[in-house]
This record gives sequence, structure tokens and C-alpha cells, in this order.
Amino acid sequence: MATSRSQSESSHVDVPGEPTKTGTALLETATGTIQGFSPINSIHQHLCAFHFYAHDMTRQFEAHHFCSHLNEDMRQCLIYDGPGADARLIGIEYLVSEPLFLALPDEEKVMWHSHEYEVKSGALFMPGVPGMMERVDMDKLCKTYGKTIHFW
Repeated sequence: MATSRSQSESSHVDVPGEPTKTGTALLETATGTIQGFSPINSIHQHLCAFHFYAHDMTRQFEAHHFCSHLNEDMRQCLIYDGPGADARLIGIEYLVSEPLFLALPDEEKVMWHSHEYEVKSGALFMPGVPGMMERVDMDKLCKTYGKTIHFW
């Protein structure tokens, strides 16, 4: 079975399958030039967090969130297992302000988590962003709630 990279190059789980063929790469380049990617192009923020396995809180993994703001009260994030072009999509997370969270039905609230601990502990941060800029958004994120769905 061929893999996309060696284990020494990355901590990602290898993806089974044949390496990308030249014809496929050319097609991807052509369609990438012709088609629009408005939802993807609206992504403007990279957050990194350490997520824990719900069934085993002793295990954690790095989760790179690439987020867009839908408005001041809601963000949507694609979660990848790394920051590079070879990263795998492993989940999504919706982030909402506290007023939106408090308006949810009680049975829905149990599926959300506060970001207060993640922010204050340093487990949620903005890679490469200077401290002053990061603090402005971290103050906002501290008062948000997230609903995460992991695929892998």
C-alpha cells in the first residue's frame, strides 16, 4: 500500500492510496484556476488547539482550525491535522458567542463546550500572530462556545 508521506516527515496518520498522478495534478491545477472557491477564500484566521479524545481524556492531538466569520457572533472552522498543504481535514467546529449559546435549547447545550479554559490555559492560540493582536481576539474567543465534529 502506498502512502502520501513517510512517518518521519509528519505526525499525521498516513493516507492509503496511490500517489497523485501527473494527469490528476494537471487537472487540479486547471480546475483550480477556472473555478471559484468563495467559501474557502473567506477563511481568514488560523487557530491551533489541543483537542482531547472524549472517550480517553489522557489522549490529545493538535487541531488546526481555519476559520471564517459568518458575523460577529458566529464563526465556522475547518479542522486539519496540521498547518501544511498535505494536512488532512479531520473535522469542523462552529463557534458562537455566549448570547447565542445561552439561547440554545438545554438539550443542545450539552453538545457545546466553553473556550474559556482553552484560551486561559494557552491550549488555544493563533500561530505566528504577534501577542498584542492575538490577545484582542483571544479575549473574544474566551467568551465563545464551540461545537466540534471530528471525522477521524
